[in-house]
Amino acid sequence: MLSMLTPGAARTIVRIAPAHEAIVSWNTRASAGALDLAVYCADGQVSTWLPYVRFAPDGRRSLCGADDVARIATDIVRAEAPIVAIEVRSDVALDAIAVSTPVPPEARPSAHDGGVLDVPALSQYDPDRPAERGWCSPTSLAMLLAFWGQHVRLVDIAHAVYDDSYGGTGNWTFNTAYAGTLGLRGAVVHLGGLAHAAAFVAAGIPLALSFSWSHDDLPGAPLDHSSGHLAVLRGFTRHGHPRFNDPAQPDLTTVYDRAALERVWRAHGGVAYAIVPSARGSDLLRLTNG
Repeated sequence: MLSMLTPGAARTIVRIAPAHEAIVSWNTRASAGALDLAVYCADGQVSTWLPYVRFAPDGRRSLCGADDVARIATDIVRAEAPIVAIEVRSDVALDAIAVSTPVPPEARPSAHDGGVLDVPALSQYDPDRPAERGWCSPTSLAMLLAFWGQHVRLVDIAHAVYDDSYGGTGNWTFNTAYAGTLGLRGAVVHLGGLAHAAAFVAAGIPLALSFSWSHDDLPGAPLDHSSGHLAVLRGFTRHGHPRFNDPAQPDLTTVYDRAALERVWRAHGGVAYAIVPSARGSDLLRLTNG
């Protein structure tokens, strides 16, 4: 489920359905700032202020705050008791705050409409930087941004989302936060399955899905295995198999077996980047919770 607010103050409480983990996304035009979180649990416990992120033009850092009530692992907030609300404290003005929690596998009909969105296809392998092999996240973000008319160089996005603590460009929330700096609405969302994701595609919204696999888990995968990879879902075949722009594939555009892709995606959390123009923020919330 997704809760999304437009903050009216430096401190904002976002109430959620009880869950043991959550992902907090934010959008702001500010180039520098800091966010801290306080976690409220169903048993009445409240965490101390946990440092979450610091960002500035010369670097970004996840802070992984923790106490006896809750802990933050890069971009995921976890607690032993169910979390019922998260308070966000920011030292800069925020355009939006979103808190997403895992959802159970869906029981909705599969979508077999064969629709496809015209998302520009980009490779994560920059010939000028052959040593960079892990830019799937900023490349997927670049494709989503280009779809909405925001054409940004991959190297600039990779620099902007690099997490100095994590040591890479795969911090989910830093990627959606970058979309916010361009005036878009971006959030990390949990979805129930590919039929759920198909509702976004039907509404004209491509998604970047995060998934992992080992050996033969995903036929046709670009690598033998991956602990975390992102690719852009842009549509489906008439038989319901997902069409992707996969930045690690030699030909970029590919079709994966629906059952295999859904299995490895759901096992990795069922997480996606959802990016929309600010005027469609309500669509993002409706589709995620629909």
